[in-house]
Amino acid sequence: MKKQTHWNIFSTNQRSDTKLVTLRVPNYLCNDFDQIVKFKRGTRTSYLVNLMESFVVSEVKKIKETNRINEFISDIQKRNPTTTPLRKSKNSFRRDRDDYEETYYEPPMVPTLDEEVDWQDRLASFEN
Repeated sequence: MKKQTHWNIFSTNQRSDTKLVTLRVPNYLCNDFDQIVKFKRGTRTSYLVNLMESFVVSEVKKIKETNRINEFISDIQKRNPTTTPLRKSKNSFRRDRDDYEETYYEPPMVPTLDEEVDWQDRLASFEN
């Protein structure tokens, strides 16, 4: 027969769906908690389990909400894999022109001044 110790006796009385949890809690917090539990006529275990359950439920809701947001964002990205610019660049407008080769590849004309021709004569030639 197996030798009976305090641990063996305790563990045989323990339910299989529970777990013993030991916590280090500051004295002032434990005392205040015990006073409130006593006032409400409950047990420390029941209130701690209730707090743990509410924490788990709220965190699971947050995780699910975050997952829904992530799914929403990835769905939008799948629908719109590439973004198109709102306006064309100046270069693309220039390339779309029919005379692009002729107009944009020749060097610009640099104005020259003939020093032999007087400015008044040149102006008179434009008026005619």
